[in-house]
Amino acid sequence: MSFPDDHPLNGAFLANRLDRLADLIADQGEALLRDAGLDMPSRTVSLLLLVGDHRKLSAADAAALLGLPHQLVTQRTELLIGRGLVERKEDPADGRRKVLTLSAKGKGQYARLRTRLTEAAEAFGALFDEIGCDLAAMAAKAQAALERKPLRARMKPPASASKRVRA
Repeated sequence: MSFPDDHPLNGAFLANRLDRLADLIADQGEALLRDAGLDMPSRTVSLLLLVGDHRKLSAADAAALLGLPHQLVTQRTELLIGRGLVERKEDPADGRRKVLTLSAKGKGQYARLRTRLTEAAEAFGALFDEIGCDLAAMAAKAQAALERKPLRARMKPPASASKRVRA
């Protein structure tokens, strides 16, 4: 537990708690990857999976499909290239465009990764049963609700502000 968790206003620290949960999941994901003989940081998994599923796509395509900033996808791409899992090649149809493809090593890691992700999905299903909530679905639902109506719009105006409006 931390100070925000025990504070009477702990509901205002949801991002802090979710960041710590995401870090815990990523750390435990690192162990799952190592146990399966996978040579990639857990935060690059979605990119390797995407490249493997799509065969050839640009970093900009990947960023759009992953819903991540282009710069972050580029950094993660460099990590995967550095580990020999992904290659960046000229697109034969468009010389200005570079496409990402799996290397020979990346193809083997991709096959193992798909197996490990199936196992992880089952483990998360068991976790969701244990806590009585599909956390992934609820996170998506909360995100969509906040995109429709931001937190600021959900707050009541301070009492002092309502008095000024009446004056």
